[in-house]
Amino acid sequence: MILSYKEQYREIIKRVYKMGNDKYNQNRGKNPYRVNREPVREPTPSSFAKPGVDFETQRICASCGKVIKIEHNFCKFCGVDLSGIQPLGYSDKTLKELANTALTDSNPGVRKDAVDTLGELGENEVLGIFAYILLNDRDEIVRKEAADELGDAHHPHSLDVLAKALKDPSPIVRKEAIEGLKKIKKKNKPEKKIEAENEEEKASETVENEQEIVVQDDLEDNDEVETEEDALKEIEVEEEDSYEQ
Repeated sequence: MILSYKEQYREIIKRVYKMGNDKYNQNRGKNPYRVNREPVREPTPSSFAKPGVDFETQRICASCGKVIKIEHNFCKFCGVDLSGIQPLGYSDKTLKELANTALTDSNPGVRKDAVDTLGELGENEVLGIFAYILLNDRDEIVRKEAADELGDAHHPHSLDVLAKALKDPSPIVRKEAIEGLKKIKKKNKPEKKIEAENEEEKASETVENEQEIVVQDDLEDNDEVETEEDALKEIEVEEEDSYEQ
């Protein structure tokens, strides 16, 4: 059926009216640019488990990884004597900034590199940072790096925190903790044990020398006996020759 121009015009008016009427247009008044579903957001990188440490007023125990006051020389949590370890707050600005990065940066790769650099530049004052990271960081690669640095430092205070890391959920962290314990125990043998080992070595060397001397004496005695026997044989031969004549 062919509609006239007037009828077509009326149909268009009706459609426009329906589109603008709330009864027919359920989306009337809504934002035409709004999407039907929420946009997919990229996951944020894993951040450090706890907030940073104020190195001006706080220090971290190298044995248990707990935060205490900077003026305390004994840890109130594990009782270890920290008087031989300088607080990081008394160190230079570079080490403190690196430690802050190792604790708070949102990128695990950056935290790992900061830990590695602290191990190269710092000394005993960074042991607490490594202990704190080993027990608290969310990323296993960062925790593994902290365990590696503690092992390379060879400090006996780190034995306890490495022992705690043996219960870490990550196998690579547990393996690195075992290696760290081996390094520290090998480097820090008790003096009495070392002296006993040295005495045993000296005693064994003395026994070996005495045995060599005894062997040489036996050889010399044998040579003398052989010489006397040869001389007696020569005398007997000469006597026999004289009787025959």
